[in-house]
Amino acid sequence: MYGNMYERERARARGEASGDYTYQASVLRERLKSKDLTPSERIRLRHAERDLIKQAQKVELKSAVNQGANRIEAHLTNKMRNIQKKYAEVQEELHILQRQLKDAFDSMTGDAVQEWLVTTHARDIEQSQEDLYRVW
Repeated sequence: MYGNMYERERARARGEASGDYTYQASVLRERLKSKDLTPSERIRLRHAERDLIKQAQKVELKSAVNQGANRIEAHLTNKMRNIQKKYAEVQEELHILQRQLKDAFDSMTGDAVQEWLVTTHARDIEQSQEDLYRVW
């Protein structure tokens, strides 16, 4: 995977341990090409190579999972910020509409409309909070 020592050390500095395992496996492959190995040494080297490759795959998979989780978390955080920002705006607009409706109707009808709006508003807020808690 890494053609020279500079690339290998650069990848190691970035935290790409899988490349180090892959490099070690390639070193073992080179040793396997030599003719002076006994059969038992050859078997041990092959097992060691397979283990190194498996470790490299685990590191790459763990890194991919972490990146995916971070992406999802960032997306949800942005969504929550937008929801919280708009929630305050909607609350203010609703209060303005409630006052305007109360002023538009006579006192008994205005009070009934006001009570209905407050009840509906409270129920919707509860539902929204439950939905938000389910997401988190």
